[in-house]
Amino acid sequence: MARPTTILALVQTLVVVVGFIGLGVVLKGCGYPNGELMGVRWTPLALFLREHLGFLLLIPVMWVFYASTAERKDCGWLSYRIAFIIGLAIAACMLSAFLYASCYPFTRPIWFGVR
Repeated sequence: MARPTTILALVQTLVVVVGFIGLGVVLKGCGYPNGELMGVRWTPLALFLREHLGFLLLIPVMWVFYASTAERKDCGWLSYRIAFIIGLAIAACMLSAFLYASCYPFTRPIWFGVR
């Protein structure tokens, strides 16, 4: 396995672990899991990222298998350059998802009074 593959896999894993911890701190600071008592509704993205760490940690593992296969074949979709770009995109998407979920972890329902 090439060195860039290893570094990018570690970056992806680090993004997931640090994002999970950071999102947990934000959610606990906002009253998770008893936010319904305070009148807030947790966003589905924040709940998915917080409750499915095992699934999110499988993404870098599956990418490593894809990148190592692409390194050996190096043709078409199994090109190492494409695998590296996909790895960067995965890391960027996970980072942006965790940042968005940390900035907007809940919504407050608006109650309109009807007379």
